Amino acid sequence: MCKEAVQQRSPKRGDIVTINYSLTPENDYVPLPLFDTHGTKTRLVLGWGNYLPGLHDLISTMEVGQTISDVSIDAGWGEKDMALVARVSKRVRPGREEEDEKRMIGDMKYGDIRVGMKFVLRGNNGGNGDIKVMVTEVTDDDFVLDANPPLAGSSYNCEITLLAVEEAPRMDLVERREDKANKMAKREQRIENESAVRTNIEDESDSCVGDTSSDIVCECPLCKSSHYEVATFALGCFWGAELAFMRTPGVAGTRVGYTRGGETTTQENPHHHDSPSYDEVCAGKTGLAEAILVLYDPDLVSYRELADVALERLKVESRAQPVGLAALFDDEDDEDWGKSQYRHGFYFHTEEQRGMAKQILFNDEEDDDDDEENKEIEDERRIFTPPSYKIKEKVEVKPASTFYEAEEYHQQYLLKGGQSARKGCKETIRCFG
Repeated sequence: MCKEAVQQRSPKRGDIVTINYSLTPENDYVPLPLFDTHGTKTRLVLGWGNYLPGLHDLISTMEVGQTISDVSIDAGWGEKDMALVARVSKRVRPGREEEDEKRMIGDMKYGDIRVGMKFVLRGNNGGNGDIKVMVTEVTDDDFVLDANPPLAGSSYNCEITLLAVEEAPRMDLVERREDKANKMAKREQRIENESAVRTNIEDESDSCVGDTSSDIVCECPLCKSSHYEVATFALGCFWGAELAFMRTPGVAGTRVGYTRGGETTTQENPHHHDSPSYDEVCAGKTGLAEAILVLYDPDLVSYRELADVALERLKVESRAQPVGLAALFDDEDDEDWGKSQYRHGFYFHTEEQRGMAKQILFNDEEDDDDDEENKEIEDERRIFTPPSYKIKEKVEVKPASTFYEAEEYHQQYLLKGGQSARKGCKETIRCFG
């Protein structure tokens, strides 16, 4: 039988933690409104990003019921590197007055430089060595250039209470980017577990099968270790879609990655992949699509509400993509569409999600047909028109399959780039690199 979801233990990566917290800027630091700086009963997935890295690090050292006060944590920009700070003299050298009077940075003479100005110092390697700097101090004799991030060295004073630690839903289909030595053993265990789960479901057993201590463990639909649920969507570029879900109240965590839907990836499967890279996915050789895995609390946000967020992102994708003459003759069965990293899909983890996705996308009524052969549709790709936009989009509805985590630099990409992930934020999402 399943373990109790809420446990009195120290948290580990992947756990859902509930905290009360407050972050107060220190040393005249004026923060950008990128994330919530206080909250009551805030839930997040430890180690999955969002909020501050220092907040995750602090939580990992705590025990349930513990409160930590008056501790300083980095604001997310790291310590200031003094090797990236230079004081430049403005003094005129004897005998070189005419030459020194012409000294410039960009199109600005030394004598006209003011605090707050920004410049790009050109490198000698075709632009690859360019350095962005800001003027932080100006005197009669010199000025200071700083190549550190503007908020490097800034910090928050933190007060935090760890209220609860819960196991996340068991996700047998999530493959993390980890040491290859561990992957093979875990993959073999997963294949064995999947076979056992299928047998278990057919026998209508109420017990759970699988190694629950593994990073990749089984998800038996008849037995869940958590009241939290998982949803997977492919909505074009995963950067903007992830930020939209991060802003959604009730979402505890997100990961971006690659998936295809509709099949379980095994060694014998012709579409088997071993931690595909972004470049491999872009090349179209893997058949994988960019996707977002969303871990959410169904008491706070429903799958229907998440699907509405997904539809809004599809509308944005529709408006962003130019529609040429070829689109008028688009073939729904075009195999190239199925290989595109930017294709769209709702990949369901439960029959309830399957029925809801079909109803939302295709106006299908949920049926009571118990014929499993009819329910196991190999490819439900169809065309639907998002409301208010006369641009057709192909969307596939398939069972969730292996989800490969993308490289770390893709995770929370737009938050790292300075766009807000605060809950309920309505600012326009700018999806660019």
